[in-house]
Amino acid sequence: MSVFIKASASRSRTLRSALGGIALLGVSAVVLAGCASSDSGGGSDSGSSSGASDDLTLNIGTILPQTGTLAVLGPPEIAGVDLAVQEINDAAAGITLNATQMDSGDTTTDIATQSVTSLLSKNVSAIIGAASSGVSLSVIDQISGAGVVEVSPANTSPAFSTYDDDGYYFRTAPSDVLQGQVIGNKIAQDGATTVSILYGNNDYGIGLNENATKALEAQGVQVVADVTFDEAATDFAGAVTDVLAPNPDAVLMISYDEIKSAAEQFASRGFDFSKFYGVDGNYGVITTADTNVDIAGAQFTNPGVNASDEFQGKLQDLVKEQGNDELTVFSYAPESYDATVLVALAALQGGATDGATIRDNMETVSKDGTKCETFKECADLIADGEDVDYEGISGPISFDENGDPSQAYVSIYKYETGNKQTYEDQVFGDLTK
Repeated sequence: MSVFIKASASRSRTLRSALGGIALLGVSAVVLAGCASSDSGGGSDSGSSSGASDDLTLNIGTILPQTGTLAVLGPPEIAGVDLAVQEINDAAAGITLNATQMDSGDTTTDIATQSVTSLLSKNVSAIIGAASSGVSLSVIDQISGAGVVEVSPANTSPAFSTYDDDGYYFRTAPSDVLQGQVIGNKIAQDGATTVSILYGNNDYGIGLNENATKALEAQGVQVVADVTFDEAATDFAGAVTDVLAPNPDAVLMISYDEIKSAAEQFASRGFDFSKFYGVDGNYGVITTADTNVDIAGAQFTNPGVNASDEFQGKLQDLVKEQGNDELTVFSYAPESYDATVLVALAALQGGATDGATIRDNMETVSKDGTKCETFKECADLIADGEDVDYEGISGPISFDENGDPSQAYVSIYKYETGNKQTYEDQVFGDLTK
């Protein structure tokens, strides 16, 4: 197949009201040193690369959380992008990437809009981020309207599947339809017949609560309490009382860093945390540094694969070289890495670095071609005139016509004594069936 894909390949999407997007899991707030507005791969200039004169030069940006309720996700996601940029440029395969890293903040601020405005002024062709579905929904029109590709490594809201973005939006994390199924099935498989759910009154909490409830009820598990809390809540005494009143077999909490305050309330009532379940938004928020509460036995789902030891090692070496703190979690690092690689491959396959060319080749490089597992391997195949199917670090990816990964993994983690987090298992899901 020709390495040039027809320009009419852009996806058509059904217009749907932008139901609030589900923000993704956060863990504990981590301060990211030296990453704000930092450049990777040589800055954001649009000049020719240092390789052959006909090499492509691609400018991309990121809006990933360096502050806010999802700040714990920033360091691994940013490191994932930086590692991909480094390896793509080291491959010397006909394309050079320049990446400008900027903060997304959260939905309580306007940081993301300001960051996107700045990135667009630098003539980026693609933006990696945001992590929060709510944040992405606040800037998706601004990005797609500029003819720029947006690839989120962590958005899970089902709202994006039918959002009218002219085909410019993609994500490497699966919809919460899948995470809801996995957490619901997990609770049922562990033997619970009744469950109470405590969830945030935001797009993420509402959407994931809906999908988890469907899965629980399909397994014959009764939801005996469905308790919501406002995003600004700091006192969870009343909410926890309501959750525990029916004496449920299990408790599912869908939140961000609010889990810290809620966990203290559960502990004060002698709650057995082996009956506690969480999701990606609150996984990793409580760490070994939190000695005021121990949630040993609690289990969490997190979309994506567990980062391999080799990949984790590369990331740790990179942040050390950059003078940044060692990573404590690796959530969405594989998805961020793959998002960057896919953007570069789409440009290389299309032979140009404008947003429309990247958009029109993203789906193609993710499926139905010759399978390849690294950027260099895929780039060599493209140079030989072959269509490629990038099998990423995060999984098979395989974008559908909506820019969603049609196949993905959801990992399960468990807390041990002292709040040590351990990987338990991963569940493969196919949303095409």
